This record gives sequence, structure tokens and C-alpha cells, in this order.
Amino acid sequence: MKIGKLVAMAMVVGVPALGCGDDNAPGGGGSGTDSEGTTIGMVSSTTMVADDSTTVVAEGSAEGTSSSSGESSSSGEPPPVEVTVEGEVVDFSNMASPIADAAISVYDLMGVTAMSDDMGLFSINPLPADSTAIFVVAPNPEYWGAIIPIAIGSDPLQEDEQLAQIPSAFVDLQIMYLEPQMMMAMSPPPDLDQAIVIVRLLNNTAVMEGDTIIDMTPAPPAGTFYAPDAMGAPVLDQNAIQFPLLPVVVFFNIPDTAPGDIAIEATHPTRTCTVLFPETPTLGQHITLFDIECV
Repeated sequence: MKIGKLVAMAMVVGVPALGCGDDNAPGGGGSGTDSEGTTIGMVSSTTMVADDSTTVVAEGSAEGTSSSSGESSSSGEPPPVEVTVEGEVVDFSNMASPIADAAISVYDLMGVTAMSDDMGLFSINPLPADSTAIFVVAPNPEYWGAIIPIAIGSDPLQEDEQLAQIPSAFVDLQIMYLEPQMMMAMSPPPDLDQAIVIVRLLNNTAVMEGDTIIDMTPAPPAGTFYAPDAMGAPVLDQNAIQFPLLPVVVFFNIPDTAPGDIAIEATHPTRTCTVLFPETPTLGQHITLFDIECV
């Protein structure tokens, strides 16, 4: 595979560090540490796409709107903590490039919205503490939308969160590379009005110990998923993670789904795998990233 193709693919799925260690993944909130002592950033579900929480914020939406002035409630208990999340929206292909005027909302929290400024910075509130917020960045003519779950802590201000979007041009480039295989397999054409799901292995050192097999339920139709082989070339209908520099499986033509409608399972011959933020939705023209840890 030509180097240009490999670089383009890396930028499409937003792998920030093509090193030999476990990735410090951008694009979302929270962090974890694997069994090898490597700190792992979690995009928390990309781009697309992670922690071990499965609770969606919708359940707390009615309770997350009370005043945070510090006054006690009628029962004598302090009011629930409301969290403000601040951060930036960036281009996955160039993490130093901010995206201005990105429309941000929170899945199943009506009215909780924000817009990034000229520097890509945003501030959004109120969010219920100790929950999971599924951030939705709207698509525009230059970028696919993004669905990024983030763990919300108990501090009133949560800073330095990063939301990332993938350029539409890079998605088009990936389709171009896969077209010869699609034509031979008579696969359905990519439907860019539907969703893309990227499943990413955070512990890329696990690749050296064997393939990580990714299964989706319901099973995707043949010709609508692929992964890089051990040399980095994209292979249609492959669901094994074999390439440590780009440890992903990509699914496309995914319909809109609610949290929990899609189940992702990861198995490894020597490690135990966990899907981080397993209950994450999909939306047309958005990229959802499911991160997995195998430790």
C-alpha cells in the first residue's frame, strides 16, 4: 500500500499517534490506564468510535436542571451539581486545526446546545454530574458529524475536552480506495446519508499477541465493513484488527439507531476486551466511534 494511502486512512479514522505504544486517543473525555501502565485517552463510545459506563444521560435530564446556586432543597439536601463542560472542536486530520461554528448538542438533553467560536472553543451546560453525556457535533459541507460520549465528573467545571470531526474529503478518499473490491464483490454502494461506525482498539500492543475480532449485532451486510490487513491495506469484509498502526474496523451504511440497538463485541486470544461506552447511538451523516480496551 502506498504511504500516501496509509496516511490518508490514518487521518480519516483519527488515529493521532502512529507509534508502537498504546494510543493516547483524542476526540473525547476521560482517560484510563491499561495493564501495561500506559495512559489511554478515551473518545468514549471515533474519527470516530470510552469508559466502562453504560448509562446514557437521558435518564438524568429531568433532574439535571435544578439551580446550582448552592441553596438547599426543601428536604435539606444540597441541590444536584450541574456541570459545565468546556473544550474545543478540532479537525481529526490535523488536531491543531480548530473548527469554528460547529453546532454541538447533547443526545436526549433538549435545549443543551453550544456553538464553537472562531478558535473552535465551546462551553456547554448544564450537564448532570457523575453521568455520561453523548455529544453530537452536527455535520456541515466540509465535515461529517461526530457522536462522542464523554464521562461527566462531579466538579462544576470540566475543562479541556476535545471533540473532533472527520473531513468529508477523507471519507471520499477511503471509498475510492475500496471501490475496486466493492465492484468485484458486487457490494452495495456506500450511502453517505447513513452512519459510519469505527471500532478502535486502544491497546495497539495487543495486535502483536493475536487478532482482535470485532463482531456487530445485528450483523452488517457483506460488503459494508473493512479493516486494514497486517500490512495496512484495507480489506473489504475483514473484521479482524491486524495492523498496530491503525487498529480499527470500519462499518458503513449503518441506519439510525438508539443507544443499545447496536452491540459491539471484541474478542482476543490472550486478553480480555471491554467495549467502552457500549450504548452509543448512530445518526445519518455522523461517525460514531466505539473504543475498546483489551488488557
